[in-house]
Amino acid sequence: MNDIPLDLLGQHISDVPEAYTWSNEKPADGEIYMIDVLDDFLGKPYQKVFIATDSDGLIQNFTIYVDEIVNQSFFDLMVEEYGKPNNMFKEGDIISQEKTTVKNDFLELQGATVSSIEECTFEESPRYIVWRKEGYDIEVIIGHHVDTFTKTKILFGKGSLNALGE
Repeated sequence: MNDIPLDLLGQHISDVPEAYTWSNEKPADGEIYMIDVLDDFLGKPYQKVFIATDSDGLIQNFTIYVDEIVNQSFFDLMVEEYGKPNNMFKEGDIISQEKTTVKNDFLELQGATVSSIEECTFEESPRYIVWRKEGYDIEVIIGHHVDTFTKTKILFGKGSLNALGE
């Protein structure tokens, strides 16, 4: 799956027979499926493709996670492949912060922090990078926390950052 199958966006999940339900997360109006792969995207390895569907089973987006924070050379490869991004945002001032901490022998959770979002350049360490292409978006979330690991999330299709930059 070296190429993200953008032609499957809007198709029914049954068109992807190797996909299976991932029950740990369920959006309000659809479902998450997974495909196990050992592949790379622009030289960055990934092991799973997550597929989000709407309530009718139509594919809304594909998401991969790479196990590192993207750097300038990876960003340059994305620009070469997809053109200049439409928007880049960094986290600004903290708006609110929960003080709640839950800790046990296995896990420590801290309260959520809400920050403002400011337009930026790549040199200013963006957290979100958005390309708006014809028929789909590409969203890169740098420093996405999955379990205890910090990764880069790359989404193709209908994403959650649509309102940013509009």
